[in-house]
Amino acid sequence: MRVKKYIANNMPEAMDLIRLDLGPNAVILHSEKVKQGGILGLFGKTKLEVMAAVDTDLLDFPQKPARNGDHAIQAMRDELESLKVAITQATQSRPALPTAAPRVASLEDWYQRLIDQGVSQTLAHDIIQRVANELSRWTLDNQGVLNEHLHWYLGRQLPAPSPLTLTPGQPHVFFIVGPTGVGKTTTIAKLAAKFAHAPYHKARVLMITTDTFRVAAIPQISAFGEILGIPVEVAYTPQQLNELIARHSHRDLILVDTPGRSQRAASEVAALTDYLAAVPNKTVHLALTAGSKQEDMRHTINAFSSMPLNGLIFTKIDETASLGAAYSMACECGLPLSYLTNGQRVPEDIEVATAEHVVDLLVGSVPDEIRSTRNGASPNSVSVLNRRYSYGA
Repeated sequence: MRVKKYIANNMPEAMDLIRLDLGPNAVILHSEKVKQGGILGLFGKTKLEVMAAVDTDLLDFPQKPARNGDHAIQAMRDELESLKVAITQATQSRPALPTAAPRVASLEDWYQRLIDQGVSQTLAHDIIQRVANELSRWTLDNQGVLNEHLHWYLGRQLPAPSPLTLTPGQPHVFFIVGPTGVGKTTTIAKLAAKFAHAPYHKARVLMITTDTFRVAAIPQISAFGEILGIPVEVAYTPQQLNELIARHSHRDLILVDTPGRSQRAASEVAALTDYLAAVPNKTVHLALTAGSKQEDMRHTINAFSSMPLNGLIFTKIDETASLGAAYSMACECGLPLSYLTNGQRVPEDIEVATAEHVVDLLVGSVPDEIRSTRNGASPNSVSVLNRRYSYGA
């Protein structure tokens, strides 16, 4: 038996190293966090130490005892098997799963957990099947490894997050569209406050509303503007919107609120596209209520797909106990997530929709001993200059 220790940044990286070195029959015996570098144990980087083994000797022996009654080979096989069990028990830092509870049961529990959270059956089955196939090559029966890998894999299904990022000297026009009642105006106010009162750089922000249909729309956004100290303009026509944006080209960020449109009213959605067409350089994000049914979300996305959508915003996540439908639709439509809103407070109740946080909301957070080794779907790194201009990046 060949036993070897590996140092990696995370479990997927370690798995690649072990597979390349020991082959597909390797078994992970133990994994733990270790500190490397630093001075006197301080300021070191956290790494993942993984001990793996492969039973190379067994490959040279037949799987069944020879018919001629030669028991020597079988005895050697038994001895090697006992040695493998002893090494596993000696190096395992956490108690292993009982032998009566096979790994398949854990995967079944995970599948049911995803279904209970509202994840579509097709997506849940695909995720569990792919994880089962990956782990079967490594014969990983460790519950911690299984949980870590599933968290990592769930995050990997989501497109990279796409929060607002501003470039100095280039005004950014940001539209939020969506059905009635999803919280577009409140989300606009939260983003306006975050950027206008950012700690590193106070961006010059303007709010424009094109919602001249709803009775309370203009008073609502005007009240937000007065409280936040941010100017507000009203555009009654697409041409007026274009003129307002041209007049305020010195602004860093122009947030455009739009009237709610039903996904079942194609003519109303089409009328909204005229406002979008009037602005050549823009970013358009679709706001959806996180607690909506998956089929309703699908209809809404299809109805607004005629627009140049750049991303999704899930609102009111505090009003639902299940994020599975929202997760499923984000994976299905392929649009990157930008923000999550979780209450009415302005500007506190908004956050960047990182893959790690979305998965934590979906199935619960991973333990602290695993979190530092988890490989997110797509880390969000920005320059120091851009970090001044972006909330949550």
